[in-house]
Amino acid sequence: MAATARWFGGLLRLSAPRLAPKKAARGKGAAPAQAGVPAGPPGANQLFNIYADRPDEEIKPDSWYPKWLFELDKQPKNYGELSMMFVHGVGIEEATMSDYQRFLRQHRKLVIKINNLRLKKSKRRPGLKIA
Repeated sequence: MAATARWFGGLLRLSAPRLAPKKAARGKGAAPAQAGVPAGPPGANQLFNIYADRPDEEIKPDSWYPKWLFELDKQPKNYGELSMMFVHGVGIEEATMSDYQRFLRQHRKLVIKINNLRLKKSKRRPGLKIA
């Protein structure tokens, strides 16, 4: 019995945070911290503008910027649109190589998910229900 207690005694020891003294409860009479003053070293609330002595950048005309920059705000085509384009040929004339690569990547991902579901379904027991 002593050997068993010695062996289990190592497992039942309390960790250091549990042995630490408990924090004092905040009373109703405690003064709240000053809300307007930020915590930190002195001068931390002073802001520095490193661009103060420089003029603002001028906005150039759209022709000055590259064409791809204006394509960034458009949503990429989803898998349904890409499959209509590359499987069924709808709008294939305006297809690009990046569209085709995106379609292949999404199609591979979908095939992997379908195969994983098929494997999961074939390995389950007859009485087991998967929700």
